[in-house]
Amino acid sequence: RKEITDEFFNYRHLSQKQLWDQYSAYEHWAKIEVPKDKEELAALQARLRKRFPVDSYNKARKELDPNRILSNNMLEKLFPLSDTI
Repeated sequence: RKEITDEFFNYRHLSQKQLWDQYSAYEHWAKIEVPKDKEELAALQARLRKRFPVDSYNKARKELDPNRILSNNMLEKLFPLSDTI
């Protein structure tokens, strides 16, 4: 199992590096993995901001789910809420 997972991430990294920007490609939302590295996380957050209206989404999250009942660790990492929204 570990070998398969490692190979998947190697392939994903290679295709991301060589193809995604050139062809405006994005992974399926269910295939997004939250990076452990802070720089990689910041890059992913910036990439998501380019593609999606993150500020509007976070504004709706704050308004409709102020206690973050419908949130999870992945959402909190990828779309952090700021006090300015």
